[in-house]
Amino acid sequence: MAKVLLLGGLGGHSGQAFAIAKFLRDERIAFDVATFPGTEKRFEGLAERIMTFPQLLMPPKRRPNPRGILSLYKILTLKKYDIVIANGSNFAVLPSLWEKLRGGTLINIETIDAVVVPNKATKFLSKFANFTVIHWEELKKHYPKAMVSGPIYEPPLYEPEDEGYVLVTAGTLGYEELFLEAIRQLSKNFKLVIQTGRVNPEKFKRDGVRAFRYVEDFHKVLAKAKAVVGVFPGTTPATATLAYNKPTVIVPNLKLRSAASLENMEPFAEKVGAVIGDLNDLEGALEKAFRTRRPRYENGAKKVVQLVLEVL
Repeated sequence: MAKVLLLGGLGGHSGQAFAIAKFLRDERIAFDVATFPGTEKRFEGLAERIMTFPQLLMPPKRRPNPRGILSLYKILTLKKYDIVIANGSNFAVLPSLWEKLRGGTLINIETIDAVVVPNKATKFLSKFANFTVIHWEELKKHYPKAMVSGPIYEPPLYEPEDEGYVLVTAGTLGYEELFLEAIRQLSKNFKLVIQTGRVNPEKFKRDGVRAFRYVEDFHKVLAKAKAVVGVFPGTTPATATLAYNKPTVIVPNLKLRSAASLENMEPFAEKVGAVIGDLNDLEGALEKAFRTRRPRYENGAKKVVQLVLEVL
């Protein structure tokens, strides 16, 4: 029976949990996963049990979720775990506190795009956590006792290739203005593949442009891209540069100001070897990204799993 509960969430939070899941599996540590509906497929074949429930507050405006009662019921009926691993999501707050209250050890992990300003959910949980883990040394001023793991990012599932297209992605919520500008500025020189999330993909489809909401094997699409245009906040740029060595542009999504501080954007881009662009000059930012060196790091998920082994 699994003694470890791994908590995911929307978008990049589930991506970080997936990275840890891969290394937990490599060490033959049995674990269950609780995550946001629609993100559960990535954990198939890794977790003993996969559970889903909605967040109580939904982005981008943190509105109450009418399905909150169901979430509370599922959280309160979770079995008791020895260890719970939270990954920076609002989704993780209540199950983390509930398992902590029942005697579990809480491992609280920051998000990779928090470099100088902490994530609100992670900062809150740090008051109750047995261990807080940060990706970057700069956050020590906010978490003096935290363990620095180095960047935790999704490991590559395919060998990188170059099929000549630019992948434009804005995560679960999407970013219509970015998609339209990418088509206007980039489609004359590149084929485009656009992952639209909750935005209807039909309005972007045309010659040389493939658009879809989600695809089952996103890593395969990422591995074959010539370059990537992503958003901040978001973790796909880190996967693109660190796992697949792709030239990558980051565009701020101002509709998601509540998700992560924009103060983190510039240091995050520097850490992962991406280029910051804006909607008015995607082409110039992309050309700069082709000339930018991408760094190499050992995956910090290994240190998290070593911590789990020590606690067990």
